Amino acid sequence: MAESSKRPKRPQPGRRGYVLLTTAGGLLAMVGALGLAVDASALYIARNEAQAYADAAALAAALELDGTTAGINLARSRALAVPNRWGLATNAFSGTQVEFATSAGGPWVSSPNPATGYRFARVQASAAPSLRFIPVVGGPTSSTVRASAIAAQVEKTSFRQGSFPFSPMVHDAADPNFGYTVGERYTLRWGSNPKVGPNVCPGDRHPTWVNKAEEGSASERGYIEETSASLIRAAIEQDYQTYLRAVGESVIMTGGNKQTIRDSLINRTNQDTDNISATFAEYVSRGIGNGRRLVAVPINTWYPDYRVVGFGAFFLLLPSEYPAGGTKSFCAEYIGPYVQGSRRKGAGAPGAYVVRLVE
Repeated sequence: MAESSKRPKRPQPGRRGYVLLTTAGGLLAMVGALGLAVDASALYIARNEAQAYADAAALAAALELDGTTAGINLARSRALAVPNRWGLATNAFSGTQVEFATSAGGPWVSSPNPATGYRFARVQASAAPSLRFIPVVGGPTSSTVRASAIAAQVEKTSFRQGSFPFSPMVHDAADPNFGYTVGERYTLRWGSNPKVGPNVCPGDRHPTWVNKAEEGSASERGYIEETSASLIRAAIEQDYQTYLRAVGESVIMTGGNKQTIRDSLINRTNQDTDNISATFAEYVSRGIGNGRRLVAVPINTWYPDYRVVGFGAFFLLLPSEYPAGGTKSFCAEYIGPYVQGSRRKGAGAPGAYVVRLVE
């Protein structure tokens, strides 16, 4: 009987070699693609590590800027103290630069002198991860990745939380420093029946300000929060707020129990790791404080509208400076611009600031 089908043809030797060659080429391409992916991943990870370092270092630097050469030096030290290694902490970043400017656009300098107004910090860093597969096809054995970050003290004109529950009267609304003198003591909360004398804070010891304190049919003015004992403690000791405080808005003078306020002021001062420095200059010189004695205070136009014209930084005094008795005023030292979370005053114009990445 004849066969119903033909036998399959054997592959010809040339065709078999072509298949093997094609398969080998495909495998090489797959391995090459995998190698490129591995090297690309290494570059991507190193780039992210460099950026994370630059971001953290720039934020740390900007927080220390206070308009002085000492602040510049401290800012640089803080930036370089941020852990600056990549590759699972096995390699140090190279080409690290810390520079400062008065605006995000520069010019950037490493050691500005004078340092007034330098509230921007830029950190640049680079890493050169080794490449394992790209060199096989004639590429470089390593590639450099670079990162840059800019942080700044950014102006803040309102607080939902974090401002201090007192509001002094402005002396000169046209003056950037509100008519205050840096280093002078002004009134957080007035005593009863204030007179030009020892029961009035030195900066307000003038008939003009004493008379204004008596306006509005009440003498004990300055405290602006809810008056229950628990809320007084929360406001002074924990930066609690029950309502928004913003430039252009009005504050309400509430009085508050003076003994509770006094106790909380003392507790707040004792929260600081430096509760022994008598002045802010001494506080900065010691360099051991954690910033709890620095507070952001809304400053208002006083009677009748009590409109907030800006925020200023004040330094709380020693516990012994807050006496018992209703006739005494509670004072604090005016230091200039406030930076949220900092142990120093700000580097910019008077006002309130928060440190943020801007680029």
